[in-house]
Amino acid sequence: MHHQYQPIATRVENTLRGLLSGLFLLLFAALQSSGAEVSQWRGEGHRGEYPEKGLLSNWPAGGPAAVWKTAGLGEGYSSPILVAGKVYFTGVQEAEGKKNEILSCLDAADGKLLWQTPFGQPWRGQYPVSRSTPSCSAGDIFVCSGSGEVAKLSADTGQLHWKIDAMKSFQGAPGGWGIAESLLVDDRAVYFTPGGKITTMVALDRRDGKTLWQSKSLGDKTSYVSPTAIRHHGIRQIVGATTNYVFGVNPADGSFAWTCQFAQILDAGRKIKRYDIIANSLLYRDGRLFLSNGYHHGAMLFQLNQNASAVEVLWTNLDLSSQHHGFVWYQDWIFATAHPTRKWTCLEAATGKTLFSAKVPQVGLGQVISADGMLYVYDADRGNMILAKPDPAGFQEVSRFPIRDGQQQHWCHPIIANGMLLLRHGDVGLAYRLK
Repeated sequence: MHHQYQPIATRVENTLRGLLSGLFLLLFAALQSSGAEVSQWRGEGHRGEYPEKGLLSNWPAGGPAAVWKTAGLGEGYSSPILVAGKVYFTGVQEAEGKKNEILSCLDAADGKLLWQTPFGQPWRGQYPVSRSTPSCSAGDIFVCSGSGEVAKLSADTGQLHWKIDAMKSFQGAPGGWGIAESLLVDDRAVYFTPGGKITTMVALDRRDGKTLWQSKSLGDKTSYVSPTAIRHHGIRQIVGATTNYVFGVNPADGSFAWTCQFAQILDAGRKIKRYDIIANSLLYRDGRLFLSNGYHHGAMLFQLNQNASAVEVLWTNLDLSSQHHGFVWYQDWIFATAHPTRKWTCLEAATGKTLFSAKVPQVGLGQVISADGMLYVYDADRGNMILAKPDPAGFQEVSRFPIRDGQQQHWCHPIIANGMLLLRHGDVGLAYRLK
C-alpha cells in the first residue's frame, strides 16, 4: 500500500600536466574500484553499497573460503571498518567485575589482534553490548559508547586522545535502548545527536573534543540514527533524524536548513500504532532522501528543493518497515526486509509502488548490503549469509552459508573490502574471501 504526492604554460608543461592528470584519474579510479577501505558504518553515505568488483558470482558448498576468525573482541552488534590494512571493532568486555566498551584493532591480512583500548561505559539496559560502529578519518578513530561517551583514539596505537560524556554534557534524551549512533566525522568536526531540551545535534572539534556549535532543540528524543553528510547542488548538509523529525543542518554553524515532522505525516489516519524507534540512516540519491524504519513505521521519499532549504514528501509506503536492518537502493529499486511482517520487500523508488512483498523461506529479517551487482543478506533469524540477485519480482537466492561462530543475535551489518566479506557475531570477528 502506498500513497504518491504531487507536488596558460608551454606545450611541454601542458603535456606533463595532462599526463599527471591522467595518472591521477587512473589512480583514483583504481582506488575506487578496489574498495580498499570502509571507514564508517555501511560505507560511503551509509548506503550499504560497496565498490568492489570481480567478486564471486556464486559460492562453493559451505560458503567462500574463510580468511580468519578472531574471538575475544567483546560482545556487540556493531560493524567492522577496514582502513590502511587494519580492521576495527567495538565490543563490551567484562574485567574484574566491571564492563567496559573497548576498541579492538586487527591485522586485516590474518586477523591477528594488535591492540585493545577501553573507551567508555556500555548501555546498562536491555541489550548491553556495543552498537556504535567506529569511524576513521586521517589516522584517528572516533567512537561512541552505548551510554553516550564520545572518544578519539589513534588508529595506529589505540592511544586515547580525548573523551567526553556527550549525553551528560548536553543533557541528552536517549531512547529506551541507549545510544546506537555511529559518529559522522569530517576534517573539522565530529557530529553527534544527543537530542533533548537544549540541543538536537552538536559539533565537537575533532582535535580536542571542545564544542564548536550546538543546534537548537527540536524538543525531541534522540533516535538511533547515524547522521549522513550530503552535497546537494553544491550545498553541503548533514541530515539526521530524531524520533519525530528529519532535518538538515548547516555543518558550518549548526543552523537548521529545514525540518520535517515526518511522524505526523505517517500517523495521519492510521489505526496501527507506530513506535518511535528510528534506527536507519537516511539514504540520499539525486536530491531525494529515503527513510524507512520498523514497528509499522513504513517508508517515505522526500525531495529536497534546489537550495536545500525545504523538503516535500513524494510518496509514502506502509509495506516496507525496515527495523534496523538497513536497505539498498539498487538502480530504481529499494530492497529490504520488512518488520514486523518479515516479508522480503521491493519498492519502485520513483513511485513508491510495492513490486514485491511476501514471506520467503530463505530469509525473515536480515541486514542487506550490495556489491558488484549482487545483494548480500545476513539473515538475522537463522544466521545465514545469503547471496542473491536483485530481482524486483521476488527473492532470487544464488548461494548461502551459515555463520556458526559467536553467539547472541545476528545483527551486524557486514562490509565488503579488500576482496573480503567481513562481519562479527557476538565477540567473534570473521573474514571470508570473495575473490
